[in-house]
Amino acid sequence: MSKYAKALFVLALALTFAVPAFAETQNVKVSGSLDVYAFFRDTYDLNDDNDRGVLPVGGGAGGGTNAHKSEGDEYWMGVTQVEVSADLTDNVSTVVNVINQRDWNADQHSTAGAANGNTGAEFDITLDLAYVQMKEIFYSPLTLTVGRQDIWFGRGFIIGNNNTSWDPQGTLAANEYSTTTAFDAVRATLDFAPWTLDFVYTKIQENSHDPEDDRSVFGTNVNYKFAEYNAVAEGYWWTEADRGTLATTNAATNGDSRTSDTHTIGGRVQFDPISQITLGGELAYQFGDYAQTVTTERDRGAWAFDVFGTYRWDYTWKPELTLEYVHFSGESNTAVSTDEYNSWNLLYRGRFYTAYEDFREVVYGTTDALDQSAAQNSNMVQIKGAMKPLDDLLLEAAFSWFWLDEDVATRSDEIGWELDLQATYDYTEDVSFGILAGWFVPGDFYTSPGDDTAADIVSSVKVTF
Repeated sequence: MSKYAKALFVLALALTFAVPAFAETQNVKVSGSLDVYAFFRDTYDLNDDNDRGVLPVGGGAGGGTNAHKSEGDEYWMGVTQVEVSADLTDNVSTVVNVINQRDWNADQHSTAGAANGNTGAEFDITLDLAYVQMKEIFYSPLTLTVGRQDIWFGRGFIIGNNNTSWDPQGTLAANEYSTTTAFDAVRATLDFAPWTLDFVYTKIQENSHDPEDDRSVFGTNVNYKFAEYNAVAEGYWWTEADRGTLATTNAATNGDSRTSDTHTIGGRVQFDPISQITLGGELAYQFGDYAQTVTTERDRGAWAFDVFGTYRWDYTWKPELTLEYVHFSGESNTAVSTDEYNSWNLLYRGRFYTAYEDFREVVYGTTDALDQSAAQNSNMVQIKGAMKPLDDLLLEAAFSWFWLDEDVATRSDEIGWELDLQATYDYTEDVSFGILAGWFVPGDFYTSPGDDTAADIVSSVKVTF
């Protein structure tokens, strides 16, 4: 056989395998979004006398510098996403989403307040989603999803948002607006309608590649949908095994990592007794071990619950009113101790109720040394109303009141109250404009000078394609 004939044979053989490979892709879809935010935030540390701008939790310089001091921050933020999804044969599909999120040409600051210039990562593209989903794999009710994926269960009270993946490149000041909320996970879903069973394993932090400094989450969620009253019930058990927080220090002490295990068990019910009313509740309990220091371990014992009711009027403007009560248990003894530790672990909650309070001492710091994270030791009662005076205009208002579960020192238990107002206008099916205004008024827990009102105003334009 001549060399030309051999070349043609090899080419024909390659095409034989290549053509069916390309034909396996049944459908490819490209989509994305462009979001732009404008922020004005004032007195976020609750201290009118502190002129360093909004402070990140744990300290730092905030948005201000020693040369340009301000009680608040004003800046713009942009989020750009491009997603490619492909349907393959045999019920296999893939999704890849890349993203750029950044404050517009913002200086990054050291903890001393000096500007370091624009971050080198400002225009970088990072991976948000990358997973493959295989339906009816091995067994017809089974769906397997592997890779970086969004995970949300129920109303997001326990699992819904990977807060450790917020702002991976350090380009945002408002981390709660980060779009990178996905988990690197393996998820198996068994659909026995009306039953759905989910089993999930996710790696939160690998650190080094040995198992002594990992942080992982695994668990199961069981959901049942009733045939009447739009009713649903679910139960779950989630475990966070955290060996990473104290790994470095502890390894130098005894060569073994101290593990903080948080087991969360709970359940949720929700139903519509009549078409105009929705009632629901969720109760969860945490137990396990809390490694407070390298040598001190405390037993966990914490509670959380969420009870709500919504009434919808059958009017043209579609008004509705929701009353909600949320509780996260707290700990009065935060000193090193062997007592049971009763503070709630935020874990990976996806649902947030307010513009400011949910993120106090979680994302943003105050100047009060006794202030605790808003994700624990807190009670909230919220009244929220919404209406649509126009088909493309949604108006929302929420009033929330907060108080401590356990007293801190000799302080009052009154955390304060917050008023949030929001309007969303759908200019077209693809473009929307929004404005959010929120005010948090500190209660008697806070003392002068750290008891001033925090203000938050955020406007936005969002485009999807």
